Amino acid sequence: MAILHVLTGSYATRDEKGIKLWQFDTDAGELKEIAGVSGIERPSFLTVHPSLEMAVSGSEDFNGELVSYNFNLDSEMIKEYSRSSGNGDHPAYVTIDQSGKWLLSVNYSGGNVNVFGLKEDGAIGEMADSVQHEGTGPNEERQDAAHPHSVIQVPGKELFAVSDLGTDTIYFYRLDMQNGKLELDHAFDAEPGSGPRHLAFHPEWPLFYSLGELDSTMTVFSLEQERGIRQIQRVSLLPTAFEGENTAAEVAVSQDGKFLYASNRGHDSIVSFEIDEGGKLHSPEFTSSGGAGPRHFSVVPGGGWLIAANEKSDSLTVLKLEDGRPIELRQEIKTVSPVCVKFIERTI
Repeated sequence: MAILHVLTGSYATRDEKGIKLWQFDTDAGELKEIAGVSGIERPSFLTVHPSLEMAVSGSEDFNGELVSYNFNLDSEMIKEYSRSSGNGDHPAYVTIDQSGKWLLSVNYSGGNVNVFGLKEDGAIGEMADSVQHEGTGPNEERQDAAHPHSVIQVPGKELFAVSDLGTDTIYFYRLDMQNGKLELDHAFDAEPGSGPRHLAFHPEWPLFYSLGELDSTMTVFSLEQERGIRQIQRVSLLPTAFEGENTAAEVAVSQDGKFLYASNRGHDSIVSFEIDEGGKLHSPEFTSSGGAGPRHFSVVPGGGWLIAANEKSDSLTVLKLEDGRPIELRQEIKTVSPVCVKFIERTI
């Protein structure tokens, strides 16, 4: 039996245990809650330090905060360690760079990208840089201003991709590892009105997959040094017959690079695609997320399972994967407004 540990974030109130630590049994496909911590409003997105000894959450609220936590997997403990202003409203995504020296965050309503130093003891240090986005998009309700929704490091590089839902733009920033300053490397426009939210990189090829929240699409891009960024495919994340309202939320590529997964809120499904040898997507299959409003999910390291955070039904669900596809609901656990699932990749 392999036991993995999982952190979840949520839209819980300050008085509730909004961040929880879980054990996941990879044989049985079962989650077990082992610890939780309160004291932060809407502790939504999480990032785990490369040391696997601390994590940071953003408080997705007005004048949102960033909070670091220490955890000990042997003693099954998690506790708050430090707290800092997030420099804006509604921190929606946080990332610790691969060196463990810098914390990057984006404020959805604040419209900015921020860099904070991380001290050796895990405390959040001073803000090193902040970049303000400007602009709008054709969707007057959702694209009234810049709304950066994620900041994700390009694997093996000092580049960070920021998907801005409000301006239909994907920015690539280069991070100076000595002083924490951001420099715009390049930016390009996504499909008007698509609302780019999150993206995922292919583990072997120079490709990434950009999820459009507002039009429920996935766009495949090549990221080639010589030829720049090229769009090579764009597909719907919904069944042809679906007619209701939907917003797409999360995207992930399997560790072997053979499958892509995305979540739909409205259709309340996980869609899975096969990835061909050119990186294109085909053969979509749709599986219920086991709840309502799957805002986030993670594929279990090593494959075999997928855990979805169903915000609207207050539930975490474990889906069994077979031949790369979700085939059945194995477990449902009630927990307040879960919106993020992050694995701490350590086995015991």
